[in-house]
Amino acid sequence: MRFSHDLLERFAASSGDFSPLHMSDSYARATPFGQRVVHGACAVLACCGSFTPPSDCFPSALALVCYQPFFPNIDYELKLSEMSPNHAHVGVMDGSTQVMDIIFDYLPGTPQVVTLPSEPCAPLSVPRAVNEADLTGAWATQGSYCPCASNYLALLHALGIQRAAWGDALPIALMATSYMTGMELPGERAMYFRLQAEFPDGPVELPCAFRQELTGYDRRWGMVKSRFQLSASRGVWSSGEIQAFLRPLRPGIAPLAGAVGPELAARFAGKIALVVGASRGLGSSLALTLAAAGATVVALYAISSEDAERLKAAAEGLPGQILLVQGDAKDPVTCCEIRQQVLAAHGRLDWLVCSAVPSLRPLRIEAAALALAPLTSFLDLLSESGGSVLLISSSLVEDPPAIWPHYVALKCAIEGLARVAAAEYPKVSFCIARPTKLNTDIVNTPLGRSKAENPSTAALRILSEAATAARPGEVCYLK
Repeated sequence: MRFSHDLLERFAASSGDFSPLHMSDSYARATPFGQRVVHGACAVLACCGSFTPPSDCFPSALALVCYQPFFPNIDYELKLSEMSPNHAHVGVMDGSTQVMDIIFDYLPGTPQVVTLPSEPCAPLSVPRAVNEADLTGAWATQGSYCPCASNYLALLHALGIQRAAWGDALPIALMATSYMTGMELPGERAMYFRLQAEFPDGPVELPCAFRQELTGYDRRWGMVKSRFQLSASRGVWSSGEIQAFLRPLRPGIAPLAGAVGPELAARFAGKIALVVGASRGLGSSLALTLAAAGATVVALYAISSEDAERLKAAAEGLPGQILLVQGDAKDPVTCCEIRQQVLAAHGRLDWLVCSAVPSLRPLRIEAAALALAPLTSFLDLLSESGGSVLLISSSLVEDPPAIWPHYVALKCAIEGLARVAAAEYPKVSFCIARPTKLNTDIVNTPLGRSKAENPSTAALRILSEAATAARPGEVCYLK
């Protein structure tokens, strides 16, 4: 199974689920996933297109758990572990990792194929912005729902779903629950997790009336539980329970008020620093802390223009300044152009800070170029000024988790670059920081935020230690 961006567009146009996690590249990049995510219900439909249910039966119930998100342009393997006249158990794997588990139940009968209205209907075209405070007391949303007929039929064809074998109750219910989750409750910040749905052998009518009612909210994990019904004039034709995560809000950025003391200011005031990956996460906190200490910071970012502008606004009134530069730090040509800009404007470079890293998934070793290209472009300038390099690694190189081998390999490669560069440029000081878990976009999940350090606190600690520990021709390790 493989999902293209075109398939995401098709599913959204058919279901009415235009949640930005699935549809907006810029929005999705600022989440822990780093890219657009496939609708969970779309993945289930793709499974339906991979096998045929027993003849003379109709789908009577569905239970699914989505353990991991699906990403476009990744190959997934479907495993049909059990198949009988009244039951099918399907697992979806990404290598050795189970991504989704689905159980289909069947009853004897004929799947219903309904007449599709020509015009779709759904109350919302923009998802609700639901916050934690909204999830108290009674909450219910309702309206009329029907998928777009032409898009629905085109989607079934693209997925290879035999409409006569599956009927319309299960596919349309999946689309309706996707709409309810991504557009109604929890809305914009939703992450589809679990669904239990029943399809009694009653008449399916479209348009149908949907009702979704909040039944519980677990603040520890951001878990939203709701009951749903799909009904028409002749009664309820699908009902069940939806569980979805309310993803946390993005962490803000700001320098620690009054935390930059005279000693740190004395070491960085008037310095010229280039921060690679400055628009978000620890990179933005390092840039702000340097500006708070009086440095002129060239803030290099690749895509996140809105985040970069927020960084610049946050630096207003600080002793130093933030100068935004957009470009791909992996590209040697771009780095050479930035080098010329730095030389023309400032005549030197005192600090090179490499903090950029792609999202954890997917991540390949070529991303080490985020450190390699800046190092090769700026090391001679740093050698002339007796400057310093600060590379952001991770404590995970010492205690690697099994789930992120690519991330650990990348960080080890970056550390290796620093050690080689130190041998070749004895006038340059090299610092490698190995911070523990930080509360940034990369780990911004309920579990990920647990015991995560504020990036501003980490930035202040790292820069304070780097300012005193840096020695020409040596590599020092920071926490």
